[in-house]
Amino acid sequence: MDAQTDLGNVTKRNLVVDVARTFGQVRLRVTGTSMLPSVWPGDILIINRCRVAELGLGEIVLCYRNEELVAHRLTGKLGNRIVTRGDSLDYYDRPFEENEILGRVLSILRNGRYVDPAPRWWNHMGSWILRRSPLSVRMLLGLRRRLWAG
Repeated sequence: MDAQTDLGNVTKRNLVVDVARTFGQVRLRVTGTSMLPSVWPGDILIINRCRVAELGLGEIVLCYRNEELVAHRLTGKLGNRIVTRGDSLDYYDRPFEENEILGRVLSILRNGRYVDPAPRWWNHMGSWILRRSPLSVRMLLGLRRRLWAG
């Protein structure tokens, strides 16, 4: 990635942060795969600002640290800090401080339909498999591309 592209991406992320903090709500298109199968690349997250005390375990939380946005599931609280992990990742994120939390995901917009971000039983099973096999992530994404292409 060249310096111009990287600067553009940092600028976009900073704009997301400013909008979330100023207006209390932001929509963000997902690019990564760390939340498969709950959240897919191309999904749009609808995020509302909140305080740590309002967050519940299992919710998807958007955080910002070191010029990176992270939308992962809340797995624990440590006072005013939270612990998160991507559904398909086998490691936890370093705890986020309260000032790094932008909000909770209220809904997911996928193919014109709203999806509840709450984990379902099949998400737990799928996440367990995806955490143990990077090959399964590639196969799942490939299958989805084939199904949508034809």
